[in-house]
Amino acid sequence: MKPLSGITVLELGMVMQVPLAGQMLGDYGADVIKIERPPRGDIMRDLDEVGTAREDMSCYYAAVGCNKRTLCLDLKQDEGREVLGKLIDNADVLIHNFRPGAMERLGFGYEEVSKRNPRLVYAVGYAFGAKGPLSGMPGQDMLAQSLSGFAMNGVESGGRPRLTATPTVDYATAASLSQGVLAALLGRERTGKGDLVTTSLFDVAIAMQLLETSSRTLYDYRTDWVQYAMIFKTQDGWITVLTLFRDNPLQLMCKAFNEDDMSADPLLATATLQRKHASKVQEKFGPVMERYTTDECVKRLSKTDILCAPVMDLDDTLKHPQTLQNDILREVDIPGHGSVQLVGNPVKLAGQGKEMPRPPAALGEFSSEILSDFGYSEDEIRDFQERGVIT
Repeated sequence: MKPLSGITVLELGMVMQVPLAGQMLGDYGADVIKIERPPRGDIMRDLDEVGTAREDMSCYYAAVGCNKRTLCLDLKQDEGREVLGKLIDNADVLIHNFRPGAMERLGFGYEEVSKRNPRLVYAVGYAFGAKGPLSGMPGQDMLAQSLSGFAMNGVESGGRPRLTATPTVDYATAASLSQGVLAALLGRERTGKGDLVTTSLFDVAIAMQLLETSSRTLYDYRTDWVQYAMIFKTQDGWITVLTLFRDNPLQLMCKAFNEDDMSADPLLATATLQRKHASKVQEKFGPVMERYTTDECVKRLSKTDILCAPVMDLDDTLKHPQTLQNDILREVDIPGHGSVQLVGNPVKLAGQGKEMPRPPAALGEFSSEILSDFGYSEDEIRDFQERGVIT
């Protein structure tokens, strides 16, 4: 039995933050009911332009839509809100990422909901927070990167900001939100009461910079981890070499390739000087690296205890033996595509076993089944369908 078996989670979220948190809880056995609005549903369903053009499943939705049942519910209708209320009365967790005030206007803010179901864990993933000057601003990963200082990390004064193409803040916020839900469920076992769990893209983006923040608040200097990295072109690709944790990394690099010790140059005598004059190191050592393949460079550098790794494209990474050994990819049966590899949960429980996840469901695919599970009769469900309360 999975650890969250018997736990019912209502997911009222869109895009990545909350849907990914819902998927993570579903991975651990929770019955996740994804509640979407008609007629479009989650924005992620058509955000993928390639999938939309083919009138096929969005690859983005597939990435965060596993292990859920879907209910398409019109909350603009009184009956739709009544249905949501009944689900809330019998649920263990509710998660959403609507703007502050949206759920309150529907009558489902934390204060109202906690009165009708004191055991409910109510979790919210905000963009910038529940209150404050940015609270009403629409949020997105790259906006959080921009406002949090994330996009200026490693950028020299006057330099151009850099956005990370991978939505790292979204992912970290989803993981943080699911962690908070798990903690609140554990607390409920002791107190019998649910709790309000909140986080935001903005807070998580700042929290991810905890080392950078401490360097400024304690000693007023800017931590830049990129300064410890050099990227060299090789005969057939690229390699990243780190100068971290070594007193004289250049000397070790020269030793690895049987080259004269370049650190004899007073300007390059120590790790600090080598970082300060990184362009000079690149100029002198770059031609050495280009004489060897990436694999040869990694082997030689590793023998002298220099931290390094090949720079790989994602296509190659997904085929790498370490990726396969770690079992991070899982087979998912996607309608119309057969078995497809998608990224699974990076946190595994040894006692949970391995099974093919529930594939991403169509909009409202389980609407009738869910309402039946919550006590609605066939006639009531048919009536709801006819009046567009559910789809």
